[in-house]
Amino acid sequence: MSAVMGEVVQLRPLVLGYATLAPFAGHGKYTAVQALLSSYAQRAGLQLGTVYFESTGSLPLFEHDNQAPAFDSLVAGLKHSSVTGVLVPSLDAFGEEKDKRIAQLEDDLCVVVHAVDAEDVHDPRD
Repeated sequence: MSAVMGEVVQLRPLVLGYATLAPFAGHGKYTAVQALLSSYAQRAGLQLGTVYFESTGSLPLFEHDNQAPAFDSLVAGLKHSSVTGVLVPSLDAFGEEKDKRIAQLEDDLCVVVHAVDAEDVHDPRD
């Protein structure tokens, strides 16, 4: 009798991303932020899920963005999943309500907030 043993797959903790962009940020900026978060997650042994983008101005980030603000969507996503953390380019992504939002994430929802140190990111274009 023989048993077939498969490879051991180590699951990485799942995190969601959150970032803010200016109202007229182009696709290149969106892609750069996505790559920044993805690169950090890879190095930190995390699995990056959905990245929620918030517009810093009064105009929506994308034409179809007439839903709830991205932070509210992020919180809703955290409540209905096994996500362990939130990944942001910097804590400034949380805006003027930074302390309140971080407390809501860490204290109320028991997730870890990971802030990427932009100086630690290798940009292949450099």
